[in-house]
Amino acid sequence: MLYGEQLRAARALLRWTLKDLSAKASAIEPVSSDALKKWEATDGPIRGINTKIDAVVKVLESAGVELLNSDAPGARLRKGLLASN
Repeated sequence: MLYGEQLRAARALLRWTLKDLSAKASAIEPVSSDALKKWEATDGPIRGINTKIDAVVKVLESAGVELLNSDAPGARLRKGLLASN
């Protein structure tokens, strides 16, 4: 499950624009910048087409983001990883 808070945090950690994330995720499944903006405005679990959400999660994780879901949703970069465009 992906939360709006996680998506906002993950994109900030990577220093990606909405357009950056949209382009990278769309290589797997088309995801518009408008959809990402709507999802980021969500407080709580993101609702949408699962294949699109899965594409975003896959791209974020491939870029080194760990999505945390234990006590509270969060995101962090894997140890030793520096964000880059």
